[in-house]
Amino acid sequence: MKTFKTITTQELTTLVCDSCGLKANAESDYEFHEFISIEHHCGYGTIHSDGNKINIDLCQQCFEQKCGDSLRVIETSVEAEEVQENSEINRLEYKNIFEAITKSKDEAYQLKENCDLRLAARDILSKNKLSDDNELGVALKRIEELWDAQYQSAEGNELNQLAGLICAYEKQD
Repeated sequence: MKTFKTITTQELTTLVCDSCGLKANAESDYEFHEFISIEHHCGYGTIHSDGNKINIDLCQQCFEQKCGDSLRVIETSVEAEEVQENSEINRLEYKNIFEAITKSKDEAYQLKENCDLRLAARDILSKNKLSDDNELGVALKRIEELWDAQYQSAEGNELNQLAGLICAYEKQD
C-alpha cells in the first residue's frame, strides 16, 4: 500500500515592473530573465524603520534609468575587461560637466548629440514602441552606434530591443 501527501509548490511565472508596469512571462519572454529584483531586511537606524523589509522588481530599462549613472557592469572575460575600461572612459564624459566645457566646440557639440541620442533612445525603450518616422530615425542612429556591442551586455541588450522595435514598426507600415 502507498500513502501520499499533498505538497503545494509555487513557481514564479510572471514579473511586473514596479516602475513602468511591464509584464514579463517566464516561459516566453527573455525580458523576464533580465528583471532586477531587490529584497532587503532593514536593520537598526534605517530610514525605512527597523525590522521592515523592502523590495522592488524593475525591468532592465527602468533599472538603467534609475541606477544607470552609478551602475558598474562587470564583464567576465579578459577582452571584456578592456571593453569595460573603454566604456568607463566614455561614461565619465557624461558625468563630468567640467570636462565637457573644456572641450572644443565641435567636441562639445558631438558630446551633446550623443547624449541627446541616448536620451531619445531611452525614451523609446521605456515606451517599448516606435510611434513615427522620427523615432525610427533615432532608433536607427542608436543601432549604428551600438552595432559592435558585445552579446548579452547592456549595450547588446539595447541593440536587440531597438532592432525588435524597428522590425515591429516596419511590419505595421
